[in-house]
Amino acid sequence: MITDSEAVDILYLYLKGSELFTDAKKPNGRLCKGDRIEDSKLEDVVINSLGLNRNPVQSGYLYLNIYVKNLDPLKVPDIGNGKNMRDSARIKYLSRLAQNVLEGDNGELWLNQDVCFEVEYDTVEEDGDMHYASFKIEFTTIR
Repeated sequence: MITDSEAVDILYLYLKGSELFTDAKKPNGRLCKGDRIEDSKLEDVVINSLGLNRNPVQSGYLYLNIYVKNLDPLKVPDIGNGKNMRDSARIKYLSRLAQNVLEGDNGELWLNQDVCFEVEYDTVEEDGDMHYASFKIEFTTIR
């Protein structure tokens, strides 16, 4: 059996060395477990857990959220005066990177033959003057 925190650690260590953080256009923020720095305006990547069951084949869900600052109306003409316009191009790019890293073979990412991550769905949410791509990831282990 592994704990909820250990599941987060496994994904954290995998992502830290992945294309998501080695690509030339990688997120400009931090990879965080659970919480990001208060009032961060950077492209932080945050891993959270919804908990694991205690069955012999453990499963549960993790969330991977990639934050992207909204477009600046002073730098982008024709978007109005508000700061609520998402940077769709940047969100799309970082989402594709994350998807490529998490897909693995046939949509499943197996690590050490006993841990599996599979993206159940992804969406984009608003958070003040930022939006974030959110991936709900099913986690399964036979440890």
